[in-house]
Amino acid sequence: SITMVDRMPDVNSLFAGRTVFLTGGSGFVGKVLIEKFLTAVPDVKRLYVLVRSAKGKTADERWADINSGVMFNRVRIECPEALEKVVPVEGDITLDDMGLNEEDLSRVLAETSVVLHCAATVRFNDTLRNAIELNIKGVARMIAMCKRMPKLESFVHCSTAYVNVDKEGDVEEKQYKVVCDPYKLIEGQSWMTDEMLEGITEAMAPKYFNTYCFTKHVAEELVRRECSDLPTLIFRPSIIAGIWKDGIPGWSDAFQGATACALGFGTGTVPRMPSNPDFPLDVVPVDVVSNMMIVCAAYRLHLTAQKDRSMPVLHCNTSHLNVLTVGMFRDICGTLLNKYPLEKILFGPTSGSRGSTLFEDNLHLFKEKVIGPSLDRLGTAMGKKPFWARTFAKLREVYGVFMPFISKRWIWKSDNMIELIDRMQPDDVEKFDFDVRKIDWIDYISDVLFGMKAFLTKNDIMSDKKLEIARWNVKMFSGIELALLVLLGWALSVIITGSASSFSLALTLGFSMYFYLNCMMFNYVAVPTIENYRKRLNAAIQMDKLNNNQKA
Repeated sequence: SITMVDRMPDVNSLFAGRTVFLTGGSGFVGKVLIEKFLTAVPDVKRLYVLVRSAKGKTADERWADINSGVMFNRVRIECPEALEKVVPVEGDITLDDMGLNEEDLSRVLAETSVVLHCAATVRFNDTLRNAIELNIKGVARMIAMCKRMPKLESFVHCSTAYVNVDKEGDVEEKQYKVVCDPYKLIEGQSWMTDEMLEGITEAMAPKYFNTYCFTKHVAEELVRRECSDLPTLIFRPSIIAGIWKDGIPGWSDAFQGATACALGFGTGTVPRMPSNPDFPLDVVPVDVVSNMMIVCAAYRLHLTAQKDRSMPVLHCNTSHLNVLTVGMFRDICGTLLNKYPLEKILFGPTSGSRGSTLFEDNLHLFKEKVIGPSLDRLGTAMGKKPFWARTFAKLREVYGVFMPFISKRWIWKSDNMIELIDRMQPDDVEKFDFDVRKIDWIDYISDVLFGMKAFLTKNDIMSDKKLEIARWNVKMFSGIELALLVLLGWALSVIITGSASSFSLALTLGFSMYFYLNCMMFNYVAVPTIENYRKRLNAAIQMDKLNNNQKA
């Protein structure tokens, strides 16, 4: 556990005059981290942000796109001059020295005293070759740079709670024994064929689910072995979702984790994810992650000043201190996405945790291989482009990726989070609030869903007219689905009885299927109104009322 004999100094004073090097700055967490540094750590000297050139844009151009979005409104209003502290440096974690040019490399190595390494592939179904390159060799390259930084006093390795998915029940803030030598895996990647690596992927999947969890697990062992002489801290967040209270409520910039699951519920495309409704679903707000990571970096600076050479491990999770269950998430999604439905849906919105995984797996396979191609053939005859088979294939993939994370009961122990809060200065406890015990789950998940509508699906969150149209669409799609299921029931009744007039059996089968697929899937809960969200959203955005032509 954390050992502190005294309160740590205030965060701003610990960062005063220092230069920070951040990887993953163009990602979801990275954007929130940068914004928080600029608004809450006024005495930080400089932020070097590693940015990969992409889509024909340089690092400078990509950073200009990022800081022109609504997420940085607060900076432009309160401290626009702080934007000058951010120095984007073009590079890539798949290259030695992060691919930095000679001038940038020299400056970063000479000036940096704090490193926050967040860059990784978060594609759960990525190839093992690519996951090793980014999540293990990328860490090795970052450590090699850290060892050449004369001023380095704090290195935060952003890992994940799911490095220990092979465990069950209480999971401690410590490093467990690893199943794979990181050096041998790196060496093997250089000569193994794709088929050989696929064999490793299949062998580790039952314990570690996917290449992301597995390579992050191995990367922690690399950190343990290589960083004994570096001032290191390991930081483990869980499933990261939109903003809670520090910024624009519910803001997110990509579908992942909770929002990907909610999109499946809201569009009716992934209406059920069979699980024990009492299992914890460890969701943590991105502003909690950002605030705690900054404080962890400051705490590591404090430890260095105290000549403490330990390597603390801190969980940034909710399952230990304020549990959100699968059933709670299901009920909030089901209620809100029916009361305030998405503007574009494929089926009636619903959310459920009942049923069997085997049935749902086969149903998704049937949709992909049979229903999708059949609908595409019908569409092609009407002059439309193929859509359904590809869509059902993607939905099956999303379902398969998310399901393992609600298959076990994990409690990620967070004692070090509480101890860290207790050691902070009182003002910092408020300024960098990451006390997850304060989260009201109905309010927060509602904000995540409203934020999904506003920033991800680009719905006109301010329009009552479009909301009424969306509600009418739900009724229409539900009616169409019922009619199609009754028709399917009639087809089945013909097969069963050999008669085309077994209407009572047809209706029984059709309504039974509709009931299983749509009815009594979740419990209604009292959710906040959309009017309340609109007011808080515009107050947080500050500059202009939201329109969905703005960059998010």
